[in-house]
Amino acid sequence: MTLPSPAALAAWLPSQRWFAGKARRIERVAVEAVVPLLGPAALVVARVRLDDGVEDRYALSLATTATPVDVLAEPAVARDLLRVMTTGARVVGEAGSIRGRPTSAGGPLVPADVMVRGLGGEQSNTSIAFGDRLVFKQFRRLLPGINPEEEITRFLTERTSFRHAPRLLGSLAFEPSMGQAATLAVAHEFVGGAEDGWRWMLGQLRTVASRFEDAPCDVEELRERAAVSLGALRRLGERTGQLHAALASDPGDPEFAPESITGDDVQGWAEGVSRQLEAARAALGRPLPAAIPDVASALAGLVGVLKIRHHGDFHLGQTLYLTAQADFVIVDFEGEPLRPLAERRRKHAAMRDVAGLLRSISYAAAAEHDGRPARWRELWEAEGTRAFIDGYLLAAHGRRFVPTPAAFDAAVAAFELEKAAYEIVYEAGHRPAWVAIPVRGLVSAAARVRAAGSSASA
Repeated sequence: MTLPSPAALAAWLPSQRWFAGKARRIERVAVEAVVPLLGPAALVVARVRLDDGVEDRYALSLATTATPVDVLAEPAVARDLLRVMTTGARVVGEAGSIRGRPTSAGGPLVPADVMVRGLGGEQSNTSIAFGDRLVFKQFRRLLPGINPEEEITRFLTERTSFRHAPRLLGSLAFEPSMGQAATLAVAHEFVGGAEDGWRWMLGQLRTVASRFEDAPCDVEELRERAAVSLGALRRLGERTGQLHAALASDPGDPEFAPESITGDDVQGWAEGVSRQLEAARAALGRPLPAAIPDVASALAGLVGVLKIRHHGDFHLGQTLYLTAQADFVIVDFEGEPLRPLAERRRKHAAMRDVAGLLRSISYAAAAEHDGRPARWRELWEAEGTRAFIDGYLLAAHGRRFVPTPAAFDAAVAAFELEKAAYEIVYEAGHRPAWVAIPVRGLVSAAARVRAAGSSASA
């Protein structure tokens, strides 16, 4: 079998949008396993070492030629991988194999005449649509263990009645001859009639902006003119609360059983926030524009509340809006891809997801701003925050993963602080013109954390 040389792969990888090391130099590429695919193609597992010492394993679906050619979106290859997935078959190769893991929702294979097409937009994975039947996603960076995208959606599909996330139809595992298996790919049902939640929300805000322009407004007028977007955020809050309830519904599964939050958890989370704040300071190159609050005191009210599995990277871009139903579907449970897999799978306070979505509301309010003062945007952010939280608390009422109102507000503020610091690091490196958005969020969250800590010690 002819395969591209390590040198050819090293020259080709930086041009791929899913390759994580574009800013660094590749020192070495080593092929660790080769599994034959249908036709003149193979899954090549390559270990890539960068000049800073970081090593990653990549799953490459390549033509068996000397020149690297990605064939994952080739219909014959994609269909055969789907067959392996939904039938539970195993394909053995050199130093490894691929095994299918179907679910109870897998059903029959798609008809032969269904169009197969690649989907754009993803940065770390590659997705392929099979008509309007399903979406097949291959993870490019292989990490030992089960990916939360597979684990959580399998749980939701097979063990809960929650239907506001696409059902998992199956998954593929790469099994090395030595070592732990890794999730290679997943397939979920296609969600028809849906629009990216972030883009839909920005469209709603453009409509609201055209109504106000420079005119002053009061809160009642804002509620009337932005009723669609505010109602949608309340509904999304309800769906988020229902998601958390579903993820906390099986006390018999050790991977999903809720557990009491301890003082050690609180201390560890507070230290994590502090590390993120220090990273933000370094990214800005100057002191943070807010005094660092006592995060541990703000989180102290969580002790004894339940920690659960959660989304882990929750924002409007991780939702699909169903226009006909005026409802949401929640997607992409992989967590933050650059964090270690074990960290992404840990149970956490449910308020961390709430904080992530609130930061997304803040971003939506600030996006496409022309720089002029706009009172309606401030009012919309406040009303949108209120709508989402009201919907969430309605759906999660009485659940033991929700603390007292004071502890809830304090924890949300603390996790917003962490998220804003994370955003500062990202924007400083990728979109410096946007860094003012998370800086404002950090200042606001820090003030609320300090207030919560003062109330707790009073």
